[in-house]
Amino acid sequence: MARIFKPKTVRRTSTEATPSQLVIEGLSTEGRGIARHEGKTVFVDGALTGELVEVVHYRRQKRFSECQTKQVIRASSERVSPVCPVFDKCGGCQLQHLAAERQIHYKQQAMLEMLQRQYKLQPQELVEPIFSESEGYRSRVRFGIDGKARLSFRQKLSDTLVPVTGCPVIDPKLQALIPVVQAWLDQLPGKAGITHIEMIAAADKPSDHSSALVIRHTKPLRAETRQALQCQLSTTACWFQAEKAGPLTDANSEVVKPTLVTVLGDENIQLMFAPGDFTQVNTQVNQQMIQQAMAWLDLDKSDRVADLFCGMGNFTLPIAKRATKTLGIEGSKLMVERAADNALINRLSDVEFKALDLNSTELNQMLKREKINKLLLDPPRSGAKFVCEQIANSEVEKVVYVSCNPASFARDASILTQSGFSMTALRSMDMFPHTSHMEAMALFVRGKLER
Repeated sequence: MARIFKPKTVRRTSTEATPSQLVIEGLSTEGRGIARHEGKTVFVDGALTGELVEVVHYRRQKRFSECQTKQVIRASSERVSPVCPVFDKCGGCQLQHLAAERQIHYKQQAMLEMLQRQYKLQPQELVEPIFSESEGYRSRVRFGIDGKARLSFRQKLSDTLVPVTGCPVIDPKLQALIPVVQAWLDQLPGKAGITHIEMIAAADKPSDHSSALVIRHTKPLRAETRQALQCQLSTTACWFQAEKAGPLTDANSEVVKPTLVTVLGDENIQLMFAPGDFTQVNTQVNQQMIQQAMAWLDLDKSDRVADLFCGMGNFTLPIAKRATKTLGIEGSKLMVERAADNALINRLSDVEFKALDLNSTELNQMLKREKINKLLLDPPRSGAKFVCEQIANSEVEKVVYVSCNPASFARDASILTQSGFSMTALRSMDMFPHTSHMEAMALFVRGKLER
């Protein structure tokens, strides 16, 4: 029988010293401080540009190192006291120690540097960022439930849960629910099986709930327990889900088809959605984003427009009010049905929604067949590499790209520019204040730069 010998492992020792103090030169796209040590980049959690910090938990990676701030020796003038008492533990926010009005500028600068460094790209015009109030902006939130039945969020870099009694970034309507829901949890018997609770703020309309709860549980809940929560929250829909993909039921254990409504204010468009649907959580930024998209597309009744990754019609329906032909394309059949329903609700007829794999060559054929001349892209974090490659061979003259990930956006922007488009304008968006998340939108025009 053959014997297989495992070669002896050669242990490599690092000659790199462990620093105790570092000077921060900038911020990364993740909101971490950037320092240099012995020729290597070091990412420092909790540090700001220009600061001298004492660091701990130094971790060496192959091409960079990571550590955390233990003490700020020389503070930045832009450092502020966090608005949340558990900011140092909770993983939800990363930038509460940086003045709110400065956060988007640092995130924007990091994105511009990425575009230039990796792809030698820069926009012809850099438009002032879109932003909202830095607190009370989030219209939906998901809590975990810890072993003591407390509403909680995930700890930074850990699966450990951090109990919270409030959250300054969520909608005031949802903040008001927290003590009521916690009091209800406190009355439950031990190990009641509640695993998560999602809170969703909706439109303030007499005919609809202004907010909703989705309570996920792994053990049966008594009727009295369900009804007790619903009775305390008369304007909030309380829905219960016993299985991960199971149906939602109401306080009387009846299966329901839950729907909520959000309103695109300036557009006077109502969007119907269900708890599991993707919606923009910052309604202030979303409205400004739609306005900018409409201005850049510069639509009239001669335009034929496609909205790719259209979801339930957040951009498609405003486009349909202006263009002669609007096509919403989405991979999810459920979202296509939801978008079509929203078109009917808003009495928009010159719009069509189709379910299509956006990684198929059928997309290019459809763009040509429908004579699409303008396009809006709002892809997931992975971006739209294949779509951008398809657009190169189409008749599309103008593209508005909405991004939630600087890295995939930079890659896709490079594909478009190499295909004959110019990035004529770029605008960053602070969709999630106090976090490292970076959103942006850009205008690409085929051929000559716009003046």
